[in-house]
Amino acid sequence: MHRSITRTYLKHFANVHQGADELMPLTGAQRRFQHTRSADPLDRVRILPVFMEFPPGLLSAARLERATRSVLLRHPALRGVADTVGGVPVLRIRPVPADPIVQEIVSSDTDSAVWAALADWPARRGSFRVLLARDEKRDLLAIGFDHLVCDGESTGLVLDELMSGYQSAEQVPDSVAATELSRYREVVQRRLAKEHAASAPEALAHWISRVRDAGPGRWGSDRDPGEPGGLATAWQHIVLPESATDRPFSVLLAACHTALARIPGTAPVAYTWGGHDEAGVVGCFINTVLANPQGEGVRESWWEDLEFVDTPFDEVVRAARASHAPWTGHLDLVLTVVDRTHRPVPVLDGVAGTFRYPSGNRVEDPVVVMAVHDEGELSLRIDHDPTIVPAAAATEIAHVIGESFVGTGHVAG
Repeated sequence: MHRSITRTYLKHFANVHQGADELMPLTGAQRRFQHTRSADPLDRVRILPVFMEFPPGLLSAARLERATRSVLLRHPALRGVADTVGGVPVLRIRPVPADPIVQEIVSSDTDSAVWAALADWPARRGSFRVLLARDEKRDLLAIGFDHLVCDGESTGLVLDELMSGYQSAEQVPDSVAATELSRYREVVQRRLAKEHAASAPEALAHWISRVRDAGPGRWGSDRDPGEPGGLATAWQHIVLPESATDRPFSVLLAACHTALARIPGTAPVAYTWGGHDEAGVVGCFINTVLANPQGEGVRESWWEDLEFVDTPFDEVVRAARASHAPWTGHLDLVLTVVDRTHRPVPVLDGVAGTFRYPSGNRVEDPVVVMAVHDEGELSLRIDHDPTIVPAAAATEIAHVIGESFVGTGHVAG
């Protein structure tokens, strides 16, 4: 049997677990987020935000509280917090908080107030943040997921259950928590088994071939952890033609690769990918995958990479370092695509809400490209940290991405 970081980690976890129901092992994605946080002297949480806007005065904090508690009973990962036991990083599942979970905010600047509240969320309230911010023009429902406990693929399920729980007076029995805790553990164990299998010599050889000539990384690689950065955001809205039925992921990936390839020394494009096959289970099961083709185009090499997308990021980094590749784990640009083509707009009390993407959150990586794919439109948000990424480079990246859709879609600006 081959060695792997996953297998070694599970051996260490078994030594500290000792049958404690509240302790869970970390998936490969969780290990990456936990490592980033542990290197940050400020211990900042990487927040995955979802904002929804409704007419003023529509939402009830009491009904949101009940719905939130139902969601937390069903999904133990959302009650999880990062912890270390005997030197081993774990996810500790806490009970549903006794204190109120939903926080109400009244402010003339709800966007700024919500971001501040998400960042200052007390640890005793857990990793699932729910805020209701009101002003005279709107009710803003802001949900913040600690990325360590929930990935982008899981947020849709949580939102659906939060909406249905808001509409229903049904009480979820406390006994559900124990059942779902056992189910979550089984899913995590299967995920870890898959990650170990994806760390075999063949997979590592594939990724070494991808990164052997990759740049080491250009922006922020020498910055001290915890050093404050900045935020600059550019938006593009692309109207896709009716004939464009394919997901635009491969076009975006190729564009990001082309943009970085024009800037010497940059690291490969990274993108989030994956999930799990267990319906109804929330957690952090995605992987961070590299795209660095050797001669052929990104779209063609991406299909080859899909065979090995379950190889954990830390395993790829270790293999790259062992092979003395220039790239040793730094990321310059991360691409995330949110597919909302099958996700209905939120509806509460018969009133449709609107998804919002207000700026204000700090940039976790030098450049972050987030694409939201709706039925006939692609909304692109390109964030960069101007303290380390030159404005000209950020502008060029945005330009290349926009140009990649010329002839297939209308760039609205």
